[in-house]
Amino acid sequence: MKQQNILFCLVIYEVLLIISCNNLLDYQDAEILYKINWPGKVNLGSDQQQNFEYYPITTAKNEKYTCKIPTAKKKEKNSDAPYKGPNPIELLTPLFDKNTCLLKAESYWSYEICHGKYVKQYHEEREGKQVKLQKYYLGYINKTQKAKLLDNYSQRERNRKTMFDIPMKKLDGIRMPYVEVQMTNGTVCDLSNKPRNIKLLYMCHPQVDHEIYSLDEVASCEYEAIIMSRLICSHPDYSRTTGEDEINCIPLGNSFKRPQALAALETESLKLRQQKFTDGEPRVRIELRPTDGLEKKADEYLNSILDVNSANLGIGPHQNFLEGKRCLHGGDGWWKYEFCYGRSVSQYHVEKNGLRITIDLGKFDEKKHIEWIETHPNKRPKPIGQRKQLSHFYSDGSFCDKTGRLRQTEVRLKCVDNPLSSPSSVSLFLLEPKICEYILGVESPLICNMLEYADETGLINYDPVNNLMGLNSKMSQSSNTQTQGKIEKKEKMKILNDEL
Repeated sequence: MKQQNILFCLVIYEVLLIISCNNLLDYQDAEILYKINWPGKVNLGSDQQQNFEYYPITTAKNEKYTCKIPTAKKKEKNSDAPYKGPNPIELLTPLFDKNTCLLKAESYWSYEICHGKYVKQYHEEREGKQVKLQKYYLGYINKTQKAKLLDNYSQRERNRKTMFDIPMKKLDGIRMPYVEVQMTNGTVCDLSNKPRNIKLLYMCHPQVDHEIYSLDEVASCEYEAIIMSRLICSHPDYSRTTGEDEINCIPLGNSFKRPQALAALETESLKLRQQKFTDGEPRVRIELRPTDGLEKKADEYLNSILDVNSANLGIGPHQNFLEGKRCLHGGDGWWKYEFCYGRSVSQYHVEKNGLRITIDLGKFDEKKHIEWIETHPNKRPKPIGQRKQLSHFYSDGSFCDKTGRLRQTEVRLKCVDNPLSSPSSVSLFLLEPKICEYILGVESPLICNMLEYADETGLINYDPVNNLMGLNSKMSQSSNTQTQGKIEKKEKMKILNDEL
């Protein structure tokens, strides 16, 4: 019952923005994360093992839901057996040795984190065929520094200390242990006349290979990046023993998939996210109002988002990427590669004298892409509800001497929807399964918002302003009958939820 009370409070907080539960702190476990899902009308499943309880809730608008709540988990006692496995740096060594790089794209700057090597900040401007590149290195780490870091952690393992000696950082209210890797001697800073430096904080997340959670400038030319990785989860000092509990709330009767007040809140959140792209990092004041303030119609909230300046909506990372204005770069060896959406895929090497050697891996031609889809029907997008990735065909690259044909590339745009990854993080990889035939993988949360706008051939028609205006037009066509009005209102909220 105590578990019910706290989870009920969490559900009500998300729906009504009000917490009025007594003795909450007596039962709350700050190390447990609760994720509330609104999957719509689905089968809740059986509770043969009695691991769940059902709890009914009603919102201020009389919307009714049944929430499937996990029962309290018993915490496992820490083993008294001494840990004799690899130290944290040894666990991260495969990441350092594989020349793995992560990308993080923001509205202006892009960042490249190459584990065990360097971190780079850069911005590209294209004027026709000319490319202007502005870049700074935020820090390097060499073999000597890595050896010293490894030795420090080895000594620490030989002299085991308490958890209080392990550095912690709060993420979403949860204290998380981390492994710190410092990179120094970056590009000299104009403000301090000192080299830039960055701290990489590696934290455990069992469901994440390697993702950039955040990258911030904490002081002038001093940076800090948080990286989630499953590699260090096997170490007892850094493992996450509690994980995340999910609460699934199912609508009853004619209730919407998710509460109207929550949909309105997410609509306002969309406005703030778009403001971030034009005004930098805004400072936002959040006010919690009484429930009377939530009685405004959902239509008013939806219409308010259409007041956002269309220019603001058009210059975010989605639009820049889809217009080919933002090209993504990958690779850390001799060859690097560049992907410009809707334009080209190329492989290149820059000599010390600045000479750039480029191999064209394919250019995008809509007609040839459609022909490729027709001859490879298995590459067509799946239905929207099952869709996780799109495949695009880039053809007519440089001539390949070994095959006597032009190079070609299949670009796979994959949605990676992880709550702990940065919304703008991007991962790239390039494979060559056949001679001069390539697969370029592009994985990012940015792609998740684009999937529903792809047609049957996988081509994306993504226009935030027109999509929202079309939504408003659909909603304004109401029937004179009450029955038709209800149908349109449900359709309207469904579209809104899809947009959000």
